[in-house]
Amino acid sequence: MLAYQLNHAALQHKRTPESAIMGSLCNNYTLVNQEEIRKKLNYLFSKNVILTIKVPGKFATSTLLTTITRIENGHIFLGGFQNERFNKDLLTQNTLVVSASFEGIAVSFMLGDTVGVDIDGAFNLKAPLPQSMEWVQRRDARRVKVPINIPVKIQYKNQAEYYNVADISVAGLSYFIQPDDHSFATIGGLHTDCNIVMPDNSVYPACFEIVNNITIPYKYTKQINRVGCEIKRASYRLDTALQRLINQIDFYYQ
Repeated sequence: MLAYQLNHAALQHKRTPESAIMGSLCNNYTLVNQEEIRKKLNYLFSKNVILTIKVPGKFATSTLLTTITRIENGHIFLGGFQNERFNKDLLTQNTLVVSASFEGIAVSFMLGDTVGVDIDGAFNLKAPLPQSMEWVQRRDARRVKVPINIPVKIQYKNQAEYYNVADISVAGLSYFIQPDDHSFATIGGLHTDCNIVMPDNSVYPACFEIVNNITIPYKYTKQINRVGCEIKRASYRLDTALQRLINQIDFYYQ
């Protein structure tokens, strides 16, 4: 277990402008970075995730299910349908809204300029990669934004610096880092014997797993990364402290 031996004055603060972005971006899960969008699409492709497309018809809206068949250069390919009328209806739409729900994540993006192509004798829909994507992880536990005047910090094992927490629940938390800071932001990384520092400076050992690292826009031309962590095997003391903290923040917002 990592002992907490440094006071806050001695800690090196990661100078990410959390106070400026916490309110506006904490719940913003819209991806606009093309590299990040391509990465997410490749993940959907590798998992063979079922996608839903809703197509308005003359009398009723059709809900069609498909999957990504390939991602090539700047285009995405979706499997077509045996019903020729459905395929024609799809190609007449200016935009297609594509959505999915899997592993507790809700995904949505729009495709335009769709054309039909044959791949190995099968009809496919081909469209440029979407310009934006909604990628929202649904939560079983209530998550709250951390106000500036009720700061919560995390400290990784054997590191002096700490990060300001943007939002937190009994099951997880997130914080912001600069895009070039990848010290502890590898998805799937498990970090044991870390610390959560509460507003009253009390310290609770914790184990984190990095579950997402999303690039989001900040101040027009700039970008910042939001790192999401799952709290693993929380002790009774930590769980109780987090419940108390969330109640305190709820009282602050009322």
